[in-house]
Amino acid sequence: MMKIEELTLEKYPVRFSSHKKKNFLLELDEVFQEEGYPVVMDEKRSFRGKTRNRMYAYEKTAKLYIAVPYDTPQRLFWYKSEYYPLDGNRSLNKSMLATYVPALVLYGLILLFILFVSPNMQDLVLKAAANLAVAAATIFLMWLLFHGIGNRKNANRNSSSIIAAVRFMKTLNNDQKRRIGFVFIDRCDQSCLGAKLLSAYFADKKKNPDIIWLDCVGVGDTIGIGYRTHGKRLASTIHAKKKQESVQLSEMGGDQCLRSVMSCFDKAVMISAGEIDAKGSLLVKDTQRSTDRVIDDKNIEKILALLQEAIPRK
Repeated sequence: MMKIEELTLEKYPVRFSSHKKKNFLLELDEVFQEEGYPVVMDEKRSFRGKTRNRMYAYEKTAKLYIAVPYDTPQRLFWYKSEYYPLDGNRSLNKSMLATYVPALVLYGLILLFILFVSPNMQDLVLKAAANLAVAAATIFLMWLLFHGIGNRKNANRNSSSIIAAVRFMKTLNNDQKRRIGFVFIDRCDQSCLGAKLLSAYFADKKKNPDIIWLDCVGVGDTIGIGYRTHGKRLASTIHAKKKQESVQLSEMGGDQCLRSVMSCFDKAVMISAGEIDAKGSLLVKDTQRSTDRVIDDKNIEKILALLQEAIPRK
């Protein structure tokens, strides 16, 4: 069977379209079924298309779920990328700037052409061709705003999280597998549709398990552990033996959960890697661009060590 690194980085490095995500999940099913895990599909269709979550768990006995955003982000047409996985408000502000400024510039150019250039063009053939180009640019602008274009390189965000989760799963014995489930979440952008679908699923099952989110764990000299109010116990347990290393613990309350998957769960913990910026926030650079090409295996090993601390005891 294909290694998870090959599956995520080579065969399906882009998981943006519905077709690619569906095919990726089918092969991921085989990885977990080979280890004895049952497969649970949870899907919902909306105006944005189908949201596909995939769960691998013994639901009656699972106490902890490792949650992974498996889709890949849209391309940013901007000179840099700044993502704050433990601060949803800052991430929202940075992504809005990077998303809407290029769109507004394109809109401005279209408007200038319509108002000042097109009326003064005398050659009818040239004018028709130019108007067709403007119409195409307008359609592209609408597509960019409402759908986006898949980014081509996505090693850290979020192939690294998939790799870490699968490698952790393969370290578990049969008893641990019954206590730890894995769920791969779709549409983990600002809409958080996949996280909302998972929250509704647990509510329907009358479950409120511990959840550890893995988000951008492939690169960075600092590992951040964020937690909601009721996730502090689990976060502290994970952090307990790593206090002397570059592992930071922080509460995610208020605006820090804004437009974040963490807003959907009160017992959630998030683990991410990056660097600390001037304001003390964990910053992940170079995602949503062609520069997202690197995964540091040492980082993955550190994440696996943290996850070992979270294994539920009998």
